[in-house]
Amino acid sequence: MRTSKVIAISVPPKFEHEIQKHAQYEHRTVSEYVREAVRKYMSFQEFEMTQKAVSKRMKKQGLKPSDVEAIIEEIRKKG
Repeated sequence: MRTSKVIAISVPPKFEHEIQKHAQYEHRTVSEYVREAVRKYMSFQEFEMTQKAVSKRMKKQGLKPSDVEAIIEEIRKKG
């Protein structure tokens, strides 16, 4: 039984060439290269969503980034 699913995507020929070139440089298959790129993109998107949620919560509580930095510094000194 197959452990992966095939997904077809379309890209312009020049972009395909760039993907192949980068994959070859990293000694990876195109599939490995694209999987890693998608993983990194999704991780970045999740980080951005978390950052927005934290910023919104901080604003709601009347906190500024400098307040958070001061709290972190205080905790580090205690640690």
